[in-house]
Amino acid sequence: MIFRKATIEDIDQIESLIRAASKRLGAAGIDQWQRGYPNRESVECDVVNGVGMVLCEGNTILVYGAVIFTGEPAYEGLTGGKWLTHGEYAVVHRLCVSEIFVGMGFSKRFMSAAEAMASDSVKSMRIDTHPDNKIMQGLIKSLGYAYCGDVVIESRRLAYEKILE
Repeated sequence: MIFRKATIEDIDQIESLIRAASKRLGAAGIDQWQRGYPNRESVECDVVNGVGMVLCEGNTILVYGAVIFTGEPAYEGLTGGKWLTHGEYAVVHRLCVSEIFVGMGFSKRFMSAAEAMASDSVKSMRIDTHPDNKIMQGLIKSLGYAYCGDVVIESRRLAYEKILE
């Protein structure tokens, strides 16, 4: 298994992963990713900016996510709590797993690889998710992230942070 930057050649496959993830969320009654975001343009920007990452086996992308080191403006508006750290951090956005590999632990492997990569540059990782997305909340908590408060990205999101070793 390889954790690497996404390429232009990966965009079609990533777009397919995102569409399937959006359908799964909608079918579960979760109002996240239901208004056309993320989309192909989001992925293209991630690839061009060098923040799109994939966990793959051969030519098959198992997991996609953006690992961003330039911050998240919405995180400045945290309410109902406080961040664990101040200063620079990495953030993971648009995390999704291939339909075929849901529930097999590959999202956890992606996050662990992203944390290892980020730990060379920053002291913490942040992530957020929809209040109804219990699967993502379970993943985040299982990785040792602490709930820090709420942010608004489209709508209310639960915001988490983990201090990296």
